[in-house]
Amino acid sequence: MEVSDIECAQVKRLLRQGGRQCLSLDCRSFLAYSAGHIGGSLNVRCNTIVKRRAKGSVSLQHIIPAEEPRAKLQAGFYSALLLYDERSPRFELVRHDSTVNTVLKALLGSSHPPHIYFLKGACTSASNVSENTYYWVPLSISEVFYW
Repeated sequence: MEVSDIECAQVKRLLRQGGRQCLSLDCRSFLAYSAGHIGGSLNVRCNTIVKRRAKGSVSLQHIIPAEEPRAKLQAGFYSALLLYDERSPRFELVRHDSTVNTVLKALLGSSHPPHIYFLKGACTSASNVSENTYYWVPLSISEVFYW
């Protein structure tokens, strides 16, 4: 399963052009997600205890508990999947035991896997200023992105 790094500007275009066909998964903690997230993102609820009990292999039902987006993903509705976390500046640096990798393992059995993107940078600050405006502070540069 191939994962491509994507820049903030590319994410803006992706969400504007095919926003309904892009599923965005926030792989940060529930508290970080609650403090602010990319509009329309779903929080992946997969804590350490669940991962440990499942021995690293968590079902898609646990990854995406909401039935509608999970069914759309399994049916091939989404052409793109966007993943992001708080500590990985690019996909190749994602930790083996991370929630991002848990999501990818759950997707291996998907019959219609979408193109998977990983948002470069790390979500150190994502604040909901208005319904469609969010801050994304990549670790690699100090510029703040809005959308």
